[in-house]
Amino acid sequence: MELSYIFGFFFSLTITLLVTPLVINIAERFGVMDRPDPRKVHSRYKPRWGGLGIYFGFVGSLGLLYLLNVKYFRVLLSFPMEKFVKNIPTPTIQTYLGGIIIGATIIIFLGMIDDKKGVEPLTKLLTQIIAAMVVLQYGIKIVGITNPFTANYMRLPIIFSTVITAIWIIGFINSVNLVDGMDGLAAGIVGITGITFFIVTILQINMQTSIEIIKGLKLVALLSACLVGSILGFLRYNFNPAKIFMGDTGSMFLGFMLGTLTIIGTLKTTAAIALWIPVIMFGIPIMDAGFAIVRRLFRKQPIMKADKGHFHHILLERGWSQKRIVITMYCISALLGFIAIILTILKG
Repeated sequence: MELSYIFGFFFSLTITLLVTPLVINIAERFGVMDRPDPRKVHSRYKPRWGGLGIYFGFVGSLGLLYLLNVKYFRVLLSFPMEKFVKNIPTPTIQTYLGGIIIGATIIIFLGMIDDKKGVEPLTKLLTQIIAAMVVLQYGIKIVGITNPFTANYMRLPIIFSTVITAIWIIGFINSVNLVDGMDGLAAGIVGITGITFFIVTILQINMQTSIEIIKGLKLVALLSACLVGSILGFLRYNFNPAKIFMGDTGSMFLGFMLGTLTIIGTLKTTAAIALWIPVIMFGIPIMDAGFAIVRRLFRKQPIMKADKGHFHHILLERGWSQKRIVITMYCISALLGFIAIILTILKG
C-alpha cells in the first residue's frame, strides 16, 4: 500500500506541472482573468481557473493508479465498508471515492462559473449544499461524536448527522475560499495541512482495530498524498510572483476535499481527540473565517461580502511583504500541524 502513496503523490505532482500551463492559456483565451481592485493585493491581470490544474492532477493520478493497479489499489476499492445485509447493496471504498469525485466535480463547475462571470452568494451556497448531499448519499457522513470529557461515543440521529456533515463540509469550503488572498497562501496552507493529515492518518491506522476504519484511513492517506502532490505542482506557478490564481475553482475544491477527508479520516474514529485534530491543523483559515463572520455581523454587513479585514490584509497594511506574510503563515500552519501530530500520538 505504501507504494500507492508514493506513486499517487508523484503522478499528481507531474500531471499538475504539465497541465497548469495549458490551463493558463485556456483561461487567457476565455478571458477568465482576475482584475485588480482596491481590495486585492495584485496590480496586474492574472488568469484564474488554476484549480483545474489541481483537480486534473488529483483525479488523473487516481485514474493512473487504477489503470496500473499499483499495489492492489483495486483491491482496496472493492473492500465493503459495512456488514453485508441481504438484498441491500453494501457500500465499498469505491462508493466513497465515487461520491468524493462527483461532489468535487460539482464544486469545480461552480468555481469555474464563479471565476468567469460570478455567482450569487445564495446560488453558491445552495450548490455547495448539493455537493455535500452527494457525499452524504455515498455514505460519507458524521455518524457520531466522541465526548472529549467522558470519552463516550455518541451516535447522532440521522437528521443531526446530515446537518452537521453539511455544515462541516461547507465550513471547510468557505474557510479556504476566505484565506485565498495572496500568491500561494491558500495552496500552501492546505498543502501543509494535507501533509499533516497524511501523517496523522498513518498514525491512526496503527492505532485502530476495526478493519473498516483501517481501510477507510488507507483511502484517506492515499487521497491526501495525491492532493499534496497536486498542490505542490500548482505552487510552482502560484507562489509569488504568481503566474496564475487558483480562483474559487481551486479554493472551493481544496476546501471540499479537506472537509470530506477529515470526516473519513478522523470523525469516523472513536478517539476522544478526533473532533479537534482537523480544527487544530487547519487553525489559521478557521480562525480567519470565524473573525470575518463576527466582524461582518458587528458591522451589519452581509456575511458573504468580501472585505480587507483578513489576517494577511492586516499584516500587509503594517508593511509586511507578501512573501514574508505567506512564509509566516506557512510556519504557523506547520507548528499547528506538529501540535496535531503530537496530540494524535499522546491520545492514541
